Amino acid sequence: MSLQFLIDASGLTALAVNASGLARSSDASLRTKTGIASALWALNNFFMGAYSAAALSALTVGRQATASAVHGTTERARRLGCVTFLLLTLITGALTWQGPQTVFTTVGSSLSTYAMFYLRGAQLRYTMMLVSLLWMYNAWAYHSWWQAAANLMACAAAAFGAWRAQSSAPIEVRERT
Repeated sequence: MSLQFLIDASGLTALAVNASGLARSSDASLRTKTGIASALWALNNFFMGAYSAAALSALTVGRQATASAVHGTTERARRLGCVTFLLLTLITGALTWQGPQTVFTTVGSSLSTYAMFYLRGAQLRYTMMLVSLLWMYNAWAYHSWWQAAANLMACAAAAFGAWRAQSSAPIEVRERT
């Protein structure tokens, strides 16, 4: 089995899982699917030699599980989870430094961390669009057309998911004063 096959297989599978999570209107599904996709992106980045992105993607798996676990619990639990993963993200970025692409992936991972713990619905998906654009720099730096396609498709899927989340959101009725 060639290295290129492993890069292509992990990229294609991660792309499919990631896009399917972002297109859904369920926040829980988004967290679960992006967690699974992150494990696959970690492998994809590792195979390409993008070790900083691989480490940040692997960290994302734990972050997604934690964000799902504390969803609906206390504000303190969410804050502790968010701050812990923000610190781990910054430490991971510093320890695996590979140049400017590490800045973009670390900022993207930090935004995603905040979004997973605190944002919902369309705001969550709009933020994930920005995260996809930041991770696009990693795709460009490593000449990964899978990741470039994945980031563009994830951006489109997040836009579609945001539209679905907005159209399915309850309409707020305001009282006249």
